[in-house]
Amino acid sequence: MSNYKHSAPAKPRKRSALAGAAILLTIATVLCFVFMGKSNKISDVVVLDNVLTDLDRDGLQGAVERIIDQNPIAEEIGIFFLNETYTLKSEQIGLTYDAEAMTENAWKAGQRSFFERLFGNHETLSEAQSAIKWDEAKLQSVLAEAAAELSRSATTFSYEINDDATVTVTKGGDAVTVTDADIAAALEPKLEKMDYSDIVLPAASGHADIDFTALKLEIDREARNPMLDLEADRTGNTILPAERGVEMDIAAAKKAYESSGNDDTFTFPITFIEPTISMEAFQKNLFAHTLSSKTSTFNASLKGRTTNVKLACDFCDNIILNPGDEFSYNGAVGPRTYERGFKDATVYVAGTTEEGVGGGICQVSSTIYTAALHADLEITERYNHSYTVTYVPLGEDATVVYGAKDFRFRNNTDYPIKLDISYGASSMTVKIIGTNLTNKTVKMSTTTLSKTPFETVYKLDESLPVDTTEVKNNGYTAYTTETYRIVYENGQQVSKTFENKSVYKKMDKVILENPSSPEKSGNYVAPEGSAPATGTTTTPETPTTPSTPVTPDPTPATPTPDPVTPDPEVEDALPITPGT
Repeated sequence: MSNYKHSAPAKPRKRSALAGAAILLTIATVLCFVFMGKSNKISDVVVLDNVLTDLDRDGLQGAVERIIDQNPIAEEIGIFFLNETYTLKSEQIGLTYDAEAMTENAWKAGQRSFFERLFGNHETLSEAQSAIKWDEAKLQSVLAEAAAELSRSATTFSYEINDDATVTVTKGGDAVTVTDADIAAALEPKLEKMDYSDIVLPAASGHADIDFTALKLEIDREARNPMLDLEADRTGNTILPAERGVEMDIAAAKKAYESSGNDDTFTFPITFIEPTISMEAFQKNLFAHTLSSKTSTFNASLKGRTTNVKLACDFCDNIILNPGDEFSYNGAVGPRTYERGFKDATVYVAGTTEEGVGGGICQVSSTIYTAALHADLEITERYNHSYTVTYVPLGEDATVVYGAKDFRFRNNTDYPIKLDISYGASSMTVKIIGTNLTNKTVKMSTTTLSKTPFETVYKLDESLPVDTTEVKNNGYTAYTTETYRIVYENGQQVSKTFENKSVYKKMDKVILENPSSPEKSGNYVAPEGSAPATGTTTTPETPTTPSTPVTPDPTPATPTPDPVTPDPEVEDALPITPGT
């Protein structure tokens, strides 16, 4: 008996099984790739509320760009620092959606397998994440601008006066600075998250110290009675209502400040001061009385001087002063020029007389001065003439030099006053119109402290005919005087005050001559014991030594200058150097 083994045929059957398995695995892999593999197109993806599907990569890029163009970013971010706000607008930094990044996000979100496309739930959409970008250079510029606007310099206090007799003070603050880096640190993380809510930057600030003395100077004011609105209406027909005065107590203010702690404000009491004149009384008494009236005369035949006097009167007429206002003669009359109508007339120049533009206008300033004295007004600037004048009493004249010497007075009454100045052919009158509720009158009293008569001096002038003379200028006696103002109310003396001390210089009378011989000269002095020479016209006047000053009489009389007849048409018009 023999054995049989079927081993050989068995091997072919095994190889056939392995090959089948490989084929099945290949088929499964292909089917898996077909069913599970990703497509080269996106499906059902949302970009900024727009559904995109069945788009390849290039189509998706174009669609996203169109969507971004239709949806510009128009956001604003408020940046707050202390009490300041800066509003950042998206266009300032070139803020827009990032098309490249959003296309990539949409491509990833929109990919689907064959299986998902065949059997997936097509009602479920994928949201593509948005992305933004901005211009970094523009952002840095905006950050610098915001930092400059938000930073606060040191501030001083401010205040408000309340109707309930209190003051509310807002405290000042120290300087506080914010930097562009501070703003960037808070802003950029929010931009990356597309968070456009407001930003509040932290800040610590202290209150600046308060100068309570300066605060009192700011708050305190005197009560104001009704007054004329001369800025808006120079005619005096518009009345401003009264205003209450205010007085602050520094101690009360400091106490309120200390109690306020870290509060930004504090309130403290004040005292109101009521006006003393009602609107009814003001209207009733406005320009109701003539406070004074003074007249001076001039030589109408001197045409240039007369023109100047009348022109100066016109410039000063109808000037109105509220209580406290100051009158300036130079300010009212202005420059004395030919273009403004002034003429040549006699003036003083360096100790002598000559013709000069504007001569004569000191008569107007002097007449206004004596009227102001008798109206009991406050004189703030006045100079006496270098030499005496005759149109007003000694001590009651006022010389002026444009740009150097002015005549000024202040309305120290409770009501407005007005200058009413008129003139005729050879005189002018100054009336001061105002309000006199106490029947006030004023008398001026002037005492002569010293007096020095002038001398007559002869000077040779060979241009004259032989043995003739010519008066070059008249002489002026020197005076030193003191003037007092005596005030009466209802007939009773209420005050006597020193007004001024006036010093008038001496000017010798000068006669020009051309004598044929020394004996015929006015300077000739005959030998002792001989008869006076024929032809001597006059002898020099012996100067008088100034008298010793005397004590003014309680009510001295105004002295009258010697009847030497100084030229009444002479005025100061230019500065005279002392000692010339």
